[in-house]
Amino acid sequence: MKVPEKKKIVCIIPARYGSTRLPGKPLIQIKGVPLIMWTYRQAVESQAFDAIYVATDDTRIRDTVNTHGGEALMTSPDHTSGTDRVHEAMQNIPGDYVVNIQGDEPQIPIDMLKVFAEDLEKLDNFSLLTCVTNATIEDMHNSNVVKAVLNARQEALYFSRAPIPHGRDDTQYTGYKHIGIYGFSRESLEKFCSFEQGRLERVEKLEQLRALEYGMTIHCLINDYSGIGIDTKEDLDTFRLTVEGH
Repeated sequence: MKVPEKKKIVCIIPARYGSTRLPGKPLIQIKGVPLIMWTYRQAVESQAFDAIYVATDDTRIRDTVNTHGGEALMTSPDHTSGTDRVHEAMQNIPGDYVVNIQGDEPQIPIDMLKVFAEDLEKLDNFSLLTCVTNATIEDMHNSNVVKAVLNARQEALYFSRAPIPHGRDDTQYTGYKHIGIYGFSRESLEKFCSFEQGRLERVEKLEQLRALEYGMTIHCLINDYSGIGIDTKEDLDTFRLTVEGH
């Protein structure tokens, strides 16, 4: 009996220099290693992917990644989201599935990446995969933390920077927060990027809302993850304290 051929999984980490809250964020050094390479090395260590690249619009990021032993690809500076940048990079890369890891997730768990890669085969051409974890009360009221509401099948109903769902009568409700990782089949990535940027995406500045606005299904893995996504200087200071101890 013929053994089914293993599907190829490509990991692409989009990175741009012009972050509004932390300019040059991918190149910020922590313990002598640029932030983008912390994420890259987690992806490598997971052994979950057949190929790993950084997709960037800046030669400084490309050269830094290459200097530290990674592989980087140049893409257009005109993309409205990281997934659009990933889509451009994938045009010349063979692969059946693609995983987009946000470059500011330096502590993304290796075990989670392994499980995530295994779950990609459940996707069809009109769905994608992401992760959520439990949010604290502080997270719920922090607009830099993206909240998620799921249905009974662990599919996303909505993502927002606002504290959703709202706890009426002063109920201290804690829900889920989003983790910056997306998985697509090659076909569902093409579908996502064929849609124009939606109104909800523009309002919240959240690319995953494009998928929901056009009727795609977002499957959510619930993971016990307490790492730090680097969005602000405060996040960066917290991460430095975690890894440098001062």
